[in-house]
Amino acid sequence: MKENYKLQHKTALLNPYGSVVSVLKADPAKLLVGIKNVKSIPNSLMHKLEPAGFTLHTIDKKSQLAGRAVDTQLINPISGRWMSGSSSGTAINVFAGINDLGIGNDGGGSVLAPAISVNILSFISKLIEADRPQSLKPNTDNMTASNSIGFMARDKKILYQAIRASIGIEPAEETGLILADRDYPPLKTQIIDIQDPMAPRAELTAYLKAILTQCDVLMISEGPIDRDGFGDSLFGHFDESTRRIQQAAGKGYVRVCNLADATALSLPQAALGTATLLMCESKPEKIARLLHAGEQLEEVHDALIERYFLDLNNYFIEGYEI
Repeated sequence: MKENYKLQHKTALLNPYGSVVSVLKADPAKLLVGIKNVKSIPNSLMHKLEPAGFTLHTIDKKSQLAGRAVDTQLINPISGRWMSGSSSGTAINVFAGINDLGIGNDGGGSVLAPAISVNILSFISKLIEADRPQSLKPNTDNMTASNSIGFMARDKKILYQAIRASIGIEPAEETGLILADRDYPPLKTQIIDIQDPMAPRAELTAYLKAILTQCDVLMISEGPIDRDGFGDSLFGHFDESTRRIQQAAGKGYVRVCNLADATALSLPQAALGTATLLMCESKPEKIARLLHAGEQLEEVHDALIERYFLDLNNYFIEGYEI
């Protein structure tokens, strides 16, 4: 039995954050997986992950209204603000240690944003279950695109294990040309002025598609996500004041990675809700270089947060007795 299985399962049943829809009987020897409660994630993905050491554990709550970019029914466990959507429950269940891996879908940041908002790792790619049928619908900016499936994890080794099992791509031995908004030691990067992350989605999508053809990896700093604002276009569309609050939420390139058909990897950094975001064209050779670049960068794990939230015994301390 995996060392922490009993506590993970017990905490899932307790459901302290309201982020679990249902709890399944999982293989206690394997890594536990939570899946966003949507039909667009096919069972065939778990069939690929199971031989690689994963087992389905929970079905996770999502933003209730049409994949909304915030979830007004779930709370970010760190900030106490409304949780980033729409793979909100999946991100919380990984953050809180209930699951080792989370699976969501991303149309305009729905995996990347919630993961970054709670400082865990994430990855999306059009190559994950690329042949699955999808029903297309326009987003709030009237842009239509298929969505990507993505993973969330606290441990980079677990994240890469899921990537390997799902699309069969290993990190390359070389990095290639990296364009970046600043220095990222120890990687050799070419620093460029990037398009304003707060530009309209159509403009930013076109820019990202074009720039990714000119490099192997584009690397930027992203966030803070939903820490200082309310990153939701339904809220932001009313007037200039709500638009400023929306933009203060720090959702930049995460909004357009999927729309630009990009593969993306996020690695948490020290400040709450911030990450290094690596993006590339969804071509196997470029994804391999992106994964290699991700291996060279250290993600930041906050010792206080992990001590506070990952000791699952804290949820079961006995209370006052008469």
